[in-house]
Amino acid sequence: MQFVMKATFDDGREAQFQDMMKGLAQLQAKYRGVRAELLAKVRDELMRLKPTSSMKGNGAPPTPPTHSMLPSCRMCGRGMKVAEDGNYICPTGHIRAAS
Repeated sequence: MQFVMKATFDDGREAQFQDMMKGLAQLQAKYRGVRAELLAKVRDELMRLKPTSSMKGNGAPPTPPTHSMLPSCRMCGRGMKVAEDGNYICPTGHIRAAS
């Protein structure tokens, strides 16, 4: 009697990740200098985000908490900081109410 192992979603994700890493290795072999350094950084980041079977939900890596992501100014588009009164303020002085 022969058992056939059924491929799971996680197995497919792992296979796709391995194929992507092989393609990245081919690119790394092709380039030298600054491009090679950038590709090495990409490889490090991809290895840090490597999919595992322990991921829950849709399989995406967890997003950072929203309190660390400040909004941008609606008037000029610059990044905002938290003012003393709790509202947001951009470098040009535009104020946005914290909600």
